[in-house]
Amino acid sequence: MKLQQSQPLSTVYSREEDFSSDLANHIAALGVGSFEDAETESNVGTRKADIVAVGDDGTLVVENQFGRADWDHWGRLEAYARLKGANVAALVAESFEELMIVTCNLRNEDSKTDWYLIQAQVNSHNELSFHHVARPAIDVQTEKTGVEYSEFWEPIRRSGLFAGKPVPVRDEGWIGKGIRGISLLLQLHNHACNVLLSFQGEDRLNRRAKVIELFPETEYTYELRESQKFANIIFPVLDKGKKDHDHWAEIREKLTVLGEDIYNKIKESDT
Repeated sequence: MKLQQSQPLSTVYSREEDFSSDLANHIAALGVGSFEDAETESNVGTRKADIVAVGDDGTLVVENQFGRADWDHWGRLEAYARLKGANVAALVAESFEELMIVTCNLRNEDSKTDWYLIQAQVNSHNELSFHHVARPAIDVQTEKTGVEYSEFWEPIRRSGLFAGKPVPVRDEGWIGKGIRGISLLLQLHNHACNVLLSFQGEDRLNRRAKVIELFPETEYTYELRESQKFANIIFPVLDKGKKDHDHWAEIREKLTVLGEDIYNKIKESDT
């Protein structure tokens, strides 16, 4: 989105706490991974982090502020990220000085945590947008760790609903996304692929029963499976998979189309 004219965040939010609350409800807008269950004013020792979220990509810690980012907020973010064992840490502000951008890039070279500086802007229609000013470089991370990444998932992780970090070959069997406390996985087997919905918790069977109503058997094929901790719905896609290299394009398309359809139906429902 092109912003013709920017205005301060304070014109939309009277307090930084209000911005934190709104951001926690739309955490995916930051574009730093798959996270949900975002908590504001989350306890970290005797202090409180602006936002802490968990999800398929681990733990995310966010500090945000109006105006230009200051070193006090950067220091808090570093402390909270360490104490929370964060996989991703982000400082959100309206602008950043060059030295902070350099510092963030250097942190990404020597840290297992992914560090982001994210610029928040508001246009004349009070619409928010977010821009990565500093972020982890995939080529640096790959060279540093020697990790080999999946060729199959790479196009899917570049854009769209399932965009995210590259998938290590050791974890090549699936990628996931959370929606309303439900895990949605695209699964890849040697000669098959499917979309899996997985429910946890004491009420997992009841929650699954409500979600099933969104997918009539006249339109969807699925099977149900249970274990001591999980209640699953499995939507078969194709009898082709990882070993069927000549069919990868078709597999990617059908997996993502069905995955997006299932995700959107749950998102738009009252379930």
